[in-house]
Amino acid sequence: MKQEQVTKVAYKETPDGDPRITSETAFNAKLKEKTEAKEPLPEQISSGTFLMKYAESVDEAVQLAGGNGVGEYENVEIFLAVFNYGAALRQHNAAKEILVSDNFEAWEGSKDMSFSIAQKVERAKMTPEERAIKDLAKGGIVVSADQLRAALALIQQQATAASV
Repeated sequence: MKQEQVTKVAYKETPDGDPRITSETAFNAKLKEKTEAKEPLPEQISSGTFLMKYAESVDEAVQLAGGNGVGEYENVEIFLAVFNYGAALRQHNAAKEILVSDNFEAWEGSKDMSFSIAQKVERAKMTPEERAIKDLAKGGIVVSADQLRAALALIQQQATAASV
């Protein structure tokens, strides 16, 4: 069974605002950004670290849903609710892909999207630039693509000057 530890923060942008939830990393980046901009800081309400578990087999999925193994569903409603939530996400994402595709063609009636539930989906590949921006943000450094390119150009200039 796969496990992941995540820290979440509940905060309010304004004293009378609705609570928002985000990762600790994103909250710290927001604090840094607001501090540097000399803007009011969001108010942390609470935070906690959570252990998330993910199934890597059907048996583990059934176990997480409260069953004892394949075919032994103690909590059928829970298992189906979790499965159907994931199935709905897959189908909605596939419908979105169809609607925004370059070769979209209208059709009569309803398009059956159930094919997407078991369809193997590759994760979107990030460009090295997108990956660098995401990784910097995890460390609390929020930069735009233009800022990253400018920083890389400076590094390149310094490296060139140092090698001459």
